[in-house]
Amino acid sequence: MVMTVFDAYPSGVLVQVAVADAGGDIVYSNLAPPGGPLEKVSIRDREHFQAHAERRAAGMFVGTPVQGRLSRQWTIQLSRPLLRGGEFDGVVVLSLSPDYIARYFRAILDGPGDIISLLRTDGTYLARSQQQDAVLGHAVPPERLHLFEPQRMQGTYDVEAPPDGVRRLYAWSRVPDQPLIVSVGLDRHAVFGPYQATVARSLVRNGVTSALILLGALLTVWLAVQRERSERLRLQGERRFARLAQEVPGGLFQSRMDEAGDFRLLFTTPGFFEVHGLPPAAGPAGEAVLASRVHPADLPALAASVRASMATQGLWDHKYRVRHPGGGLRWLHGHARPQREDDGTLLWYGYVHDVTQDQALQEAIRRSEERLRATVQAVRDGLWQWDCESGRVEWDARCYQMLGFEDGAFALLYEDFLARIHPADGERVRERLRRHLELGEEFRVEMRLRTAENGWLHVESRGEVSERDARGRPLHMLGTHTDIQQRVEQGRMLKALIDRGGALVMVATPGRDILYANERAAQVFGLQAGRQPPGLSFRLLHDSDEGFARFAALYDRLQAEGSVRVEWALRLPSGDPRWFDMQGTQLDPEDGDGGVIWTLIDTDARRQRETRLETLALTDALTGIPNRRAFMERLDMELDHLRAGLVDAATLIMLDIDHFKRVNDTYGHAVGDVVLQALARVLEQELRKDDMVGRLGGEEFAALLSSAGAEAGYLRAERLREAVAAHPIAVDGVGDIRITISLGVYALAPDDARALACLERADAAMYFSKRNGRNRSTPWIENLATAPSPAPAAG
Repeated sequence: MVMTVFDAYPSGVLVQVAVADAGGDIVYSNLAPPGGPLEKVSIRDREHFQAHAERRAAGMFVGTPVQGRLSRQWTIQLSRPLLRGGEFDGVVVLSLSPDYIARYFRAILDGPGDIISLLRTDGTYLARSQQQDAVLGHAVPPERLHLFEPQRMQGTYDVEAPPDGVRRLYAWSRVPDQPLIVSVGLDRHAVFGPYQATVARSLVRNGVTSALILLGALLTVWLAVQRERSERLRLQGERRFARLAQEVPGGLFQSRMDEAGDFRLLFTTPGFFEVHGLPPAAGPAGEAVLASRVHPADLPALAASVRASMATQGLWDHKYRVRHPGGGLRWLHGHARPQREDDGTLLWYGYVHDVTQDQALQEAIRRSEERLRATVQAVRDGLWQWDCESGRVEWDARCYQMLGFEDGAFALLYEDFLARIHPADGERVRERLRRHLELGEEFRVEMRLRTAENGWLHVESRGEVSERDARGRPLHMLGTHTDIQQRVEQGRMLKALIDRGGALVMVATPGRDILYANERAAQVFGLQAGRQPPGLSFRLLHDSDEGFARFAALYDRLQAEGSVRVEWALRLPSGDPRWFDMQGTQLDPEDGDGGVIWTLIDTDARRQRETRLETLALTDALTGIPNRRAFMERLDMELDHLRAGLVDAATLIMLDIDHFKRVNDTYGHAVGDVVLQALARVLEQELRKDDMVGRLGGEEFAALLSSAGAEAGYLRAERLREAVAAHPIAVDGVGDIRITISLGVYALAPDDARALACLERADAAMYFSKRNGRNRSTPWIENLATAPSPAPAAG
C-alpha cells in the first residue's frame, strides 16, 4: 500500500508515510531501517495529531510545516484520522516536501524577482519559490492576511514583501474545497521599469537648464562646507594622535639634519622628554640638556650611532643609559627610520622607550647562565645553547670531551647536530623537541651521539626555551648533556640478570598497579615485557575482589616491616590459579609510600604434591572414600558445631556387611574388594552433599548425617539398607552377588564429650542388629549396653 501511495505522487514530493496510534506514538514509518527497530517517536504535541484527537478535523487536515523527528526535514503534514468502532484510533500522515513545491513554482516563473507562495487560510507559509527557509514555520503579517478577504475567492494587492524587501503586484486565489491560498507576485520594477525610464529621460532634458543655474550656487556652498569639514577632520586627527601618543610607552619624535650636519628635533611628544628625566614642557629648549642626561660612558657611542645613521641615511637603533632625577640609571632604547618627503627633505621618524626591566632581565639571565655553567662544570655535565633563529648550536668544552673531541673541534648548526644522532633515535628526538617548542612539554630525552672513534655514546639531553618573542616564538634554548653510558650498561646488565633468572620479578605502585614485569613474569601472566601500560592493576592477577582486598593487607605489613613474604595464588591468563612464594621489598626503604618490587617463585608443583599427599593420608586406598582418620576429624568438627549451635542435629550410623567372611571364603579376597568398592559407591549415591561416609576398617563403614535428628536418621539408615539390598553387585567371572548390611543409629547430643564414645554407641547398636537377625537398623538406647544378646554370628 505504501508503494502505491508513493507511485501516486511525482518522485521527490513524498518524504514519509507514517501511522500513529491513539496515544500519538509512531507505530509505522517507511523511514524505519529495514529489519531494524523503529525509533521511538511521538507526535502527540503536533498540531495535525491534536486536530484529529480533539475531533476538530474530521477529514483531511493540512498541518503547518514542521521538521520531522524521523526525516529531520521540513515537511508539510497531510493527515486523516483512523477510526475503530467510531472512536478515534490514530492518524495516518503523508509528509510532503515543500522544497519540491518551491522548485515547481520556480519553473513556472520568468522573472528573477517574481514569486509564488502557497499559504494556509490562516496565513501560514507552506511553500515559497524564493527564500523559503526564511518563511517556513512563520505566517504572513496580519496586515497582509486582511487582504485575503474571507468572502472573496480571489483578489489583487500591491505591497513590499518583508522577506526580501521587493515591492510586487500580487494576485491571489483560494484553492476550491481546500483551506489553501495561492499567491503570485510580479516584480513591480520589472513590470513598470521601461515606462518609468522613458518618463525619467524627459524630465532630465527639461531639468538640465534649471540644474545649470543652480550648479554655480551649489558649488560655492559645497566648497565652503568641504573647507570646514577638512579643518574639523584635521583637528580631530590631531586630537586622536595626541591621545594615541599618550598611550605609547616612551616618546615619539621627528628629526632632521640641518645645514651644518647636526641633529635637530622638529617634533616630540611629552613622553620623549619624560623618559630622559626632563619635564614634559621642556620643548626645544630641552634639546640642549638631553646630552647632559646621558651616562658619560654611553655618550660617545650614542653620538656615533646618530652620525652613522645620518651619514648612511639608514635605520637608527641604539641602547643607552640616562641618569634619572630620582637617582639611579635607566636604560633607553631608541629606534628611527628615515623617510624622504615630497620636497626632498630627509626626516627621521622614531621613538624612544624605557627598557630598564628588559635589561635587568637580560642581566639576570646572563648571571643565571653563568651560575648554571659553573654548576654543570661541577657535576661534569655539558652545557649547550641553541639560537633558534640562526640555527647555531654552541657546545661547551665538556660536550666535546664526552665524545672524544677537542674543545671547539667543529662548528654546529641545528641540522649538523641532528646528523650526529643515531638514526634510530633521530625521529624521537625531533618529536620531543617539537612538543617542547610548540606545547611547552618537558624536553628530556635519551639518545646516542657519534663519538670521535665512530662509536656511539648514550647521552641524556635536557633543555628549556629561555627566551621567546612577543608572539611566543622561541628565540633561545639552553640545556645540558649528561653522559649516561655507564648507567645504560649497568641497566642492561641488571635487566639481563633479572630476565634470565628463574624468578618472576614485578614492580608495583603503592596503589597495586604493575609498573614493570621481567620476561619470565611477562610469559607466565601474558603481559608485555618491561614497562607496563598506565593503570594496569594487580587485580588482573586475582580471581576475585575479595582476594585483591586481602592482598592489600600485605602492603600494610610492607610499610610497617619493610618486606613481606607469603604464599599466594595468582590467576594465569587461562583462568587457572597458580601458587607462588611471593617476597615483597620496598624499592626505597626511606619512602614508606614508594614502589614495591615483588619476587615470585613458582611453588605450584610443590603445593600440588602436598595436596595429593594430604589427600592420600585422609583417603581409603581401596574405596576412594575418607578413611577412619578423616571421618573422626569430621565427627569431632560436627560435635563442635552442635555445641556451638551451628547445626541443630546430627546422626551417626555404623554399618557392617552381613556374612562378608563367606564372600571372601567363597570367591576370594579380590571379589571381596570389589564388593567393598561397590558398597562405597552405593552409600555415596544415597547420601547428601553435606553428609559424609567413611571406611573405618575391614567391612565396617560409618555415615555422618548433618542436620538429621534421631527419627530422620533412622529413616535414612533404613533407606541405605534397602538400597544396598536392592543393588546386585556384578563381578566378572562370578555373576551378580547380593549383600545385606546391619546398621546402628546414634543421634548426637550437644553434651557428648568424645567422638569415640559416640562411635562406640553406634557400634553397639549395629551389633545389636547383627545379633537379632541382621539386615536391619537399630537406634541406640540406654539399655542396649546391658541387654542380654545372643552370641554374634560370624560376619
